[in-house]
Amino acid sequence: MSRDTPLYLNLAPAGDLAGEETIDDKADAIIRHRPYHDWSDLKRAGLDQDAIDRIKGAGAELGEPASGPIVEPGSGGSGATPGGNLGKA
Repeated sequence: MSRDTPLYLNLAPAGDLAGEETIDDKADAIIRHRPYHDWSDLKRAGLDQDAIDRIKGAGAELGEPASGPIVEPGSGGSGATPGGNLGKA
C-alpha cells in the first residue's frame, strides 16, 4: 500500500480495497462488516491481528478524512468573523 493519500477502510470502494496487497481477498468482507470504530473491529471481517498490523503499517486508516472549518458566507459559521454571520446577510 504505497500511496500518497491513506486508504480509508470505512469509505473505500471494493475495487480500491481489492487492489491492495495487504488486504488481498478480504475486501468484500471488510465492506460487509463496516463501520469500524477500532482496529480490533476488523476481526469481524475475518482478519487476524497480524493482518490488522500489516494493514495499519501500510498506512490504511479507519475513518474518513477530516474536514476543515466552514468558511463560506451564509453558512452560519464564517472563518473570517469570530461570531459567524449569525443569520446576517
